[in-house]
Amino acid sequence: MEPVRTQLSNGQIVDAYPLTQAQKFMFWAFNTYGKVPATLNIGTGEYWKGDFDSALMKEAIAEAIERTDCFRIRLIPDQQYGTLQYIVPKTEAQIEEVDHTGMSYDESYEIIKSWSTLGGNFFECPLNTIKIMHLPDGYNGIYSRLNHLAFDGYSTKVFLADIMGIYVSKKCGKPYPKPMMPYIDMIQKEFEYLDSDKCKEDEAFWKNYFFTETEPIFNDYLKDNRLKKERIEYNQPDRRFAQCFTQNTESRQLIYHISEEDTNTVLESCKENDISVVGALMFGLRSALSAFNDNQEDVSFKLMLARRSTLLEKKGGGNRWHMYSVRSIVDEAKTYKEATEIIEASRDLVYRHCNYDVLKWLYLKYSVKNASLGQTYDSLTFSYHAPIELPYESDEVKRSAVGIWYNNNFSMQNLYLTIKHRCSDNGFDVIWEYKLDEDGAAEDVALLHEKMITAMLMGAKNPNVTVKEVLDEIKL
Repeated sequence: MEPVRTQLSNGQIVDAYPLTQAQKFMFWAFNTYGKVPATLNIGTGEYWKGDFDSALMKEAIAEAIERTDCFRIRLIPDQQYGTLQYIVPKTEAQIEEVDHTGMSYDESYEIIKSWSTLGGNFFECPLNTIKIMHLPDGYNGIYSRLNHLAFDGYSTKVFLADIMGIYVSKKCGKPYPKPMMPYIDMIQKEFEYLDSDKCKEDEAFWKNYFFTETEPIFNDYLKDNRLKKERIEYNQPDRRFAQCFTQNTESRQLIYHISEEDTNTVLESCKENDISVVGALMFGLRSALSAFNDNQEDVSFKLMLARRSTLLEKKGGGNRWHMYSVRSIVDEAKTYKEATEIIEASRDLVYRHCNYDVLKWLYLKYSVKNASLGQTYDSLTFSYHAPIELPYESDEVKRSAVGIWYNNNFSMQNLYLTIKHRCSDNGFDVIWEYKLDEDGAAEDVALLHEKMITAMLMGAKNPNVTVKEVLDEIKL
């Protein structure tokens, strides 16, 4: 589409564009569930030991910002479009350098974490910030606070990899990283889709899907099951959805580091049995939810889909995440291998139509189901971050690397599960973000995690184990 010529508050005229469907969904969720600006923050740190050149790192960050258009996104309100976005020209980046070497680890961590809880005006101002950090115990590196209207988990990691690639090129003479891709070119593809035959095909698919599928059922991660309580409260014994969204967005995290050995057990099993990693993880998650809900065979949860297939999508930056329910009905007699095939088929069905506007998808779904917006069939959302290689000076430096995702203390979702790979040894890091207004949530989520890992490893070690055998092992 043609750019919208827009006047900024200082009188400057810029070429601006509407928000993409992914950005609109983020804004909608922000305005619907809490309106706390920090909910859109992505706070991350990447630190390592060894010789560190601050001047070269500052150069590397500045060059990466010039190469990554989405870091320079600005927003402006607009009467016709609601909000427009534009890219500021390549300007000198403000890169702060912070020294915490005289602090304890805990003191430094809490200060850095507090930066991820900051938020304010979205319009005509930088959305993203980055700092060079010197930490206790000989660690140095980068802290960034990026905004979900400009980045998602995937593009955050790609941006970090670009910084690291430029840095080691300058410091060690390694090849300079290949160019990033233009953000505007990428979102133009999004706008083209909206007027395409594929969009019409996806809409027709989802309409048919919602009208023909049976009603899903809510599977709670709380032992004090909300669906059971609401069936009694509303005298609706056949009720299959629950009310669990509130305006209270305050949240905390539980973080678990799965050993390199256990992670490799899963990864090797996936290779040997032609199972995707996300399929293996989803088996563990749905098994745990099933165990929490009387061995329910019909399990669904929301899955974040990165939609990054082409080079333009992978290196264009921005936020491309769409969120859809993935539902699988698995009989207890099925083996792990058979169950993962059903789970992956459900995911693939969604993925083939995942460019469709998520807000339209939500309204379409709830227009034909018994639940309404504010009620849900999905108790949690799951996101898997496939590994993206970060360039380091040496294997020794890489082994010392520590990656941290800092909780911003606020969440628009009741329970958000992220599973990613550590840079140092490729092991899984499992991050659960839960709401504080749910009594007993921390204890129940910790138990859910234990059941999930047990189920996942049982399947990985024996692809012929049955779902019933897994559920018998992880029963409450």
